[in-house]
Amino acid sequence: MYTPSLSFFSFFALLFSVAQAASIHWNQTEVETGLTKRVDNARMTWYDVGLGACGHNNVPSDYVVALSTADYGNGGNCGRNIQISYGGKTTTAQVVDKCPGCPTGGLDLSEGLFTYFANPSVGVIYGSWNYA
Repeated sequence: MYTPSLSFFSFFALLFSVAQAASIHWNQTEVETGLTKRVDNARMTWYDVGLGACGHNNVPSDYVVALSTADYGNGGNCGRNIQISYGGKTTTAQVVDKCPGCPTGGLDLSEGLFTYFANPSVGVIYGSWNYA
């Protein structure tokens, strides 16, 4: 009678974990290829700008954003432009801050930028963005 070895079970455990990881990846709404990244159905809120984590002062009318802590990382995207779309409108903004309360892929927009898309009293919109 054949008794499978530990490596036999290890192989199938590895195969199962790879398949599971692949299925998780394909269910995300975020796609990364090279230097581009696109996030669909991103949660977007607005905040009172000032001195951001990137070291620059901004005013409410500036078209600037704060990235989620996960997307901000070590600040490598500071100063980078992103293209944002919502409700049939599209514009460009600059990364100047990080948003500890934002989910991965989410953005905090300056009041002026949020107003371009919707009335700030709405509080939250869901749109798309990508690095420009």
